[in-house]
Amino acid sequence: MTTSFDTLLERLAAASKAEQPAIVGDIASGLASRTTSDAANEQLQKDKQTFLRQCEALLGPSTEILSQQGKKAAVEEDSDHDGDKEGQETLNLQTAILKALLRIILQDAKTTDMLLLEGDLYPTVLKLASAYAPEVSTSKSKSEQQAAAQEKDSNATTSHQKNNNLKPLVVIVLAKAFELTTNKVKVQDRSATIVLEDVGSDKIKIRAAGFQSLSTITQADLKIGCAMLNKEGLLAEIMDCIELEPEQIQVILAETLSAACADAKTRSTIGLHCSDFLKSIVHQGSTKNQHLKGAAAVALTKISLAEAQQDPSVGTAGLGGGAAAGGGAAGATGLGGAGNEEELARLFSKLLKDDKNDSTEGVQLNAVEGLAYASIQPKVKEMIATDKLLMLSLFRLAEQTKSSPLKYGLITIFNNITAFKKRLSAEQEQMQKLKKMAGAMPQQGSGGTKKSLLEEDDSENPLEAEAAVTKRNVALAKLGMMPAIHALVQQGSETIRQAVAQTIRNLVTPQETRGLLVQQGVVRILIPLSQKSNVEATKSAATQALAKISITLDPRLTFKNQRLVELVKPFIWLLDSTDQLCQFESLMALTNLGSTGDVAVLSLIVTENGIEKMENLQFSEHALVRRAATEALCNMIFFEPVFEAYSDPKRAKNKIHLLLALCDVEDFMTKRAASGALAVLSTSEAVCEMILAQERGLEILQGLITLGIVPRETEQEEGGEDSKKKKKPSTPSSKVDPETQAIEEVLGDQETVIDHEAAVARMDELRHRGAECIKNMVKIGGKAMCQQIAQRGGAHQLAALAQKSTNEAVRYCAMEALLAMRDQGVQIQ
Repeated sequence: MTTSFDTLLERLAAASKAEQPAIVGDIASGLASRTTSDAANEQLQKDKQTFLRQCEALLGPSTEILSQQGKKAAVEEDSDHDGDKEGQETLNLQTAILKALLRIILQDAKTTDMLLLEGDLYPTVLKLASAYAPEVSTSKSKSEQQAAAQEKDSNATTSHQKNNNLKPLVVIVLAKAFELTTNKVKVQDRSATIVLEDVGSDKIKIRAAGFQSLSTITQADLKIGCAMLNKEGLLAEIMDCIELEPEQIQVILAETLSAACADAKTRSTIGLHCSDFLKSIVHQGSTKNQHLKGAAAVALTKISLAEAQQDPSVGTAGLGGGAAAGGGAAGATGLGGAGNEEELARLFSKLLKDDKNDSTEGVQLNAVEGLAYASIQPKVKEMIATDKLLMLSLFRLAEQTKSSPLKYGLITIFNNITAFKKRLSAEQEQMQKLKKMAGAMPQQGSGGTKKSLLEEDDSENPLEAEAAVTKRNVALAKLGMMPAIHALVQQGSETIRQAVAQTIRNLVTPQETRGLLVQQGVVRILIPLSQKSNVEATKSAATQALAKISITLDPRLTFKNQRLVELVKPFIWLLDSTDQLCQFESLMALTNLGSTGDVAVLSLIVTENGIEKMENLQFSEHALVRRAATEALCNMIFFEPVFEAYSDPKRAKNKIHLLLALCDVEDFMTKRAASGALAVLSTSEAVCEMILAQERGLEILQGLITLGIVPRETEQEEGGEDSKKKKKPSTPSSKVDPETQAIEEVLGDQETVIDHEAAVARMDELRHRGAECIKNMVKIGGKAMCQQIAQRGGAHQLAALAQKSTNEAVRYCAMEALLAMRDQGVQIQ
């Protein structure tokens, strides 16, 4: 192996640039294969030492290649076609070296320490991030700078594209090296030494490389980057002369500061030393550079949010961490809280609507990131959603971009502006009140009162109310949001897919948006998310959105071809959720699927244990979940395998007992579903016998034909002064809990009006089902069963029903039962 390794190094030195990447790959593969076994063995330990020596031998040539070729490429950049070819070969070789280093540092921590702490490889790799950056202009006049920038535009674009290809790989290599090093303190000290030496140079190109190195380190490891920024005197020294630096350097610094604001301590330091500089860029018009203005505005937004102690509730962590961790620079910068975010949001909006910035990814990314942070504020949400031109610009950007950071920023904005306020349980509400009271109490040593975080929140803001969010969501649906959402989910990360699922769930929550979104193709997005995602939050949100659609729209029209079948597994999976609203909506969706009569759908519900899960939810503590489970089962009773399972005396006694018990509850819709299921099942002789064998089985059925529901006077009393108004299902508690309230809102118009006419109609529904059960029992059960029913007063009750009911179907069913009893020899007076 030693000879082979030496030979490869010799070949690397002698080969042409076009051949060198393949040789580098062979060297990396050979080295990686040396540490795949247990190093405890003496021979393998020797091999490991050989591996380390060979890695050290490779670092020298790698450093030389990276540094020399990088410089040469910068010269060749402005040459002819041959120079372009040479530059591409250089880039390929540098990429191969970086990939080889990545493979090597993954093998052994000592190689990582060698890379970071010994020799010149580490600073050389750092400088690669800026090796192809556009040349920093030294012109003092802004007009001269702009003219120079236009003159070198084509060359700068080419070099920037190459740099974009190389820089992410540099960040990946360094991130893994920082993670695996055994001596983070020494690595941090050396990083600071490298950066400070370059930043303090009197040569502008070296200073630019130093600022870029600081940015690269911060991206690779936020802790190391923040430690350097927190170094005493560093930011103060930088700020003393930053306004004299070219705008390219200012952009790099502003973006670095924005990223570092994810750390509370660093955010405080930045707020203390850099706020004046950032505000001069954003508010005082000191520059026309939109990229710089956007980067500075993002940093200001993060600092301002920390000052206002606002907690980003949706999605912003992925854009650089929670902005609310700690108090930040509260009081130090005077940025003005929420009002400042509105002003900054208007700037981001202007940048995104400006056609000149359409092809400038840096400007777009900063503007989108800034809006993503600012959009946690209710006023900013409303501003974004009501600005049609801005929303169309965001939609267009979503459809065009392939950048993952841009995609995530856009879906975070959409998620924030469509999100409904989280419902608090009674206990959480009480705790919130107590915290507010505690926060409003005078603080020791303070002359005034201090507002708590919860007092400053937007829980009672009218722009966060359900009506306001619904209005925004309806407007976005009408604007045609789905093509943008569809583009974002394509080849998006799992984090983006999760945010997409949550956004769509928000959008379909109002019933009036569902038809529009289906027309725009929302189903094509949701079904893959509900089936293929391995992340529970993504799958749950997508499935819940599909359930909401299935509840209000005809599944046969909404989900054509095989898509009805595709819904079954996600809906049954959602039944296992601990969220009762998810359980309820999934049960209602399965009820509608069962009503289609599609054999493939019904069969899959059975084979996927859907029946067992529905039965389990009949024991739910929540009355509305019990109701939905019973309704879903009622629709499944018509399916032969389910009917047979409920007709088997060996397996179904407890099932029949539960259905009878649910026929005797107060909730009308639960009672109707359970009695409907028994009406179908009572065509089985075994079920009739099981009903009669129950202690109160016949009594409950007789209760249906004699009373049916609560007395009309009680219902009118519950209806209040205007009993014709719609009435939500009542609950035993004096205050409706949030889950019940959410479920009742899902019901919407499905609850009937409670007045005299409706009460009679409800009573007839229950009487009809009870009469149908008794009719089947006397027809199928024979004379003995007829006599038992008659002895318990069943004949008299049926006769009274046949005489007094105004419903023809009820009278006919009662008469059929009486005739069957007479045919069995029962005397009827």
